[in-house]
Amino acid sequence: MPAPEDSRSGSGAAPLAVSATAQEDGAASLRDYTLARQQLTALAHAAKQALRERGDDAGSAEAQKLLERLAADRFNLAVVGQFKRGKSSLMNAILGRDLLPTGVLPLTSTITTLCYGPRDRAYLKRQGWLLDQEINLSELADYVTERGNPGNVKGLREVRIEVPLPFLRRGLYLVDTPGIGSSREENTATTLAFLPEADAIVFVTSVEAPLSQAEVDFLEKLRDYGRRLFIVVNKIDLLTQAERLEVLDYLRSGIGRALSLAEVRLFPLSARQALAAKLSGDSESLQESGLPDLEQALVSFLGPEKSRVFLTGLLERLLGLLPTSDPSLAELVADASALQAELAAGDLAAFVEKAGERAAARALAVAAPAESEAVEPDSGLVLATNTCPVCAYQTQALFDFFVQTQHKLANGENARLLLAKERGFCARHTWQFEQIASPQTISEGYAPLIESVAGQLRRLAGWDGPAAAAAMVDLFPNEASCPACRLLRQAEAAALKQLLSQLSTAQGRERYRRSGGLCLPHLRAALELLHNGEASYLLEAHVQRLEELAEDMRSFVLKREALRRDLCNSEEETAWRRALIQVAGEPNAKPSLPEGDSTRHQP
Repeated sequence: MPAPEDSRSGSGAAPLAVSATAQEDGAASLRDYTLARQQLTALAHAAKQALRERGDDAGSAEAQKLLERLAADRFNLAVVGQFKRGKSSLMNAILGRDLLPTGVLPLTSTITTLCYGPRDRAYLKRQGWLLDQEINLSELADYVTERGNPGNVKGLREVRIEVPLPFLRRGLYLVDTPGIGSSREENTATTLAFLPEADAIVFVTSVEAPLSQAEVDFLEKLRDYGRRLFIVVNKIDLLTQAERLEVLDYLRSGIGRALSLAEVRLFPLSARQALAAKLSGDSESLQESGLPDLEQALVSFLGPEKSRVFLTGLLERLLGLLPTSDPSLAELVADASALQAELAAGDLAAFVEKAGERAAARALAVAAPAESEAVEPDSGLVLATNTCPVCAYQTQALFDFFVQTQHKLANGENARLLLAKERGFCARHTWQFEQIASPQTISEGYAPLIESVAGQLRRLAGWDGPAAAAAMVDLFPNEASCPACRLLRQAEAAALKQLLSQLSTAQGRERYRRSGGLCLPHLRAALELLHNGEASYLLEAHVQRLEELAEDMRSFVLKREALRRDLCNSEEETAWRRALIQVAGEPNAKPSLPEGDSTRHQP
């Protein structure tokens, strides 16, 4: 099995797990792993789609399993040890909170798991129950202690606790197991049954009656699991310096024999002192407690080593799904092979950097559609009676565009890269797209954009405030870069072309006279394209329409004031909205007015 970690005394290293640095930026060393996992997720997603397109349903299903494994991203760090060694106290110290019940009686034979959640929350998983039961954290003792739940009479399989601690955010599950060697045999059985699910183990002993026979037997069992083992010697504050050295030498020798190891690394600490120091903000006392050394070792292990092994295994499975003889899969195979080589070199940072370079190159190669490539709705221009026909055409074109965009973002990397390159939609169209798209599509489609913004902001971290603020201008989309604004310009041009074509005939003019006509902004856009005779017709028709509209609005007000709403006709009832459309156009439409015009339309 991998050798346990060893520490004879404090190294003075800054704690990285749940100390001041770790709580605020606790998982910083795991960021490369998160980014690497995202790169592998993108490869697995692309493989799933490519295999499905070539009719390989079995391969596509296996790629789906890889995605499920990546999504779970759970790493179980099990805390095990004999009764009264201070396992729960150690976990409280790592978390920096007096959260888990502690005491002189054995805890119940229930697994207690701590993981990340946006708020404090605890819930029970009961044997035979399909639904979980949520409880208050103050009720934990009623379920995880022998006094509150003797012999686990309440039939719990697990107590799950969610807390908003950054240290747990990246898939780390801290698992508090029942104490071994207590009067409750089921406690030891529950702990042993969980060991195959543990990815790494923190074994807790103490200076009180060090290395009992029950602990020796348990260590010999751990030897067969091949997990990374961290050995904590708790309660060192109870001994003098001379006594401490003597006990540690004794433990190192006995544990080495039990594990068949020549060298054993120990983490001597005082969980009680560490928790008190964290709660009071006493950094000197925290360092003296010995806990920072353990936290440093845990974070180091949970970063590159654990991550590299996990990702390498998944990459090997992914490459096994991709036929190297298929030219259409050559780029995908090359990317996966390159990432596998980088992982084998043991450098996650290089993995992320080179994968990012390839993604950036693909992003630069993605070209935005030209302004001339107009996207039109399925139907032609319709002269409706209740709205501006150009506004209606733009609105339909925008809806069709958002539907198509949602599909592309969900199924194509190029669409996601293009959205990031264009900095997304403008603020107005961002929220219109939100009304169309699903949360999953937004999450998938916008992730590259958010990552790109994060990268650009990181480069500004050392800048002066005003300079950084000025540079941030490049992060915001505008009308020129927004693909939805571009689409509306295209749709407006197409609609006006159709309208003017219809107005060239007497029949078309008659249909236009009976319609709701153009809104004022689109009337102006149309006049820009017309000569004197044609312009006069549009202006005269619009004057008549506005006068009739004003009459309908005044009639509506008079009949309502006279309490004779029944006298209002349908045109009078809707006149108020048609008036707003005349002034501003439909809310989802946007005319293109001449550049530099201070009255530029902003619905």
